[in-house]
Amino acid sequence: MPKANQKERTIILTKEITRGIERLNLPYSTLKGALDIAEELLSKKIGKKFSPKVFAAAILYAACLEDSHPVLMKEIFKAIGLNKKEQRKSMEVYSMIAQKIRKVLKPSMNKYIERLIDSLGLNDNVKTKALQIIEEAKQRGLTSGRNPISIAAAAIYIAAKKLKISITQKEIASKAHITEVTLRNRYKELLRVIEGKDKFTTKKKLITTLQ
Repeated sequence: MPKANQKERTIILTKEITRGIERLNLPYSTLKGALDIAEELLSKKIGKKFSPKVFAAAILYAACLEDSHPVLMKEIFKAIGLNKKEQRKSMEVYSMIAQKIRKVLKPSMNKYIERLIDSLGLNDNVKTKALQIIEEAKQRGLTSGRNPISIAAAAIYIAAKKLKISITQKEIASKAHITEVTLRNRYKELLRVIEGKDKFTTKKKLITTLQ
């Protein structure tokens, strides 16, 4: 009987992972990665106390990060259909996967920018400007320890404003699944970096002219 239950659980887990992949329109490589993680966890008898849906969401998020897809955990929760309690449990499972099973890497901020630009329907000029802003922020150590999606969102907002493209903080925050307060905080931090560099550049040009 236990074997039958385990087999049934594996089938349900595979279905949940596959459904999440389809709803998020992710490639086969991510599906394969997710199934490999699931097989590894099941072979070690990890995750028995969690429901297949909770387990599937955590596995899918880990697979997305390994495959460098900038998919947010909230998007996965929505795709699989988890309530708030299940979401908390899924985050616990993901932490366990990251710490005990394998190291997962976050996609670069550049990928988050590309994803947000597409979802917001903005042009390549905004993307290019936002990527430049991110590079400046990286050089000054501003991106370390911060949520990459919030930095990416702030860079896009600054880029749009500089290019005089009309878009609200609310629109960007909604697509990035962050609060407007978080976006404003990152925006102010990034703006200080950019303005600081602009002032430095202006001062340098003035000194060169005087010489």
